[in-house]
Amino acid sequence: MKKHEHIVKSLMPGGIGEELGIEPGDKLLAINGNEIQDVFDYYYYEESEQLLLLIEKPDGEEWELEIEKDEDESLGIEFDQSLMDEYRSCRNKCMFCFIDQMPKGMRETLYFKDDDSRLSFLQGNYITLTNMSDHDVERIVKYRLEPIFRSRRQIPSFAARCCTTGLRERR
Repeated sequence: MKKHEHIVKSLMPGGIGEELGIEPGDKLLAINGNEIQDVFDYYYYEESEQLLLLIEKPDGEEWELEIEKDEDESLGIEFDQSLMDEYRSCRNKCMFCFIDQMPKGMRETLYFKDDDSRLSFLQGNYITLTNMSDHDVERIVKYRLEPIFRSRRQIPSFAARCCTTGLRERR
């Protein structure tokens, strides 16, 4: 299993993180014994009034920091990656994919086939739902994330879905 290490980019001046001695370059490993997979885990566990943070310093030393705070009080930590994880791209091979139909030579980020349910919730991006794992769905239910934006109408027949999205090739 992938080890999730979230590198601190900056701290809010006078915030809890700064007061505890957390510094840019430190890594957040866990909150209350829970490994932090991404930004949703972080915000979910950060809401607790009592926290036990596991921080790894650049020299490898691990710190356990006990915190008592108000429920809505932020730790004041910003991380290197806004999602605290890699962006997920679409693996479908839809014959109608507008990204595949774009002309060559444009800005590189325009060719990224985003299909990340986290970005659908955070930024309103549209997703196909065909690239989600059971774990992804469980987390959406656990965190009550809504709305999630679907990119196209549901294709009712399995055969039609395989034909238009390339699912048959992936099985």
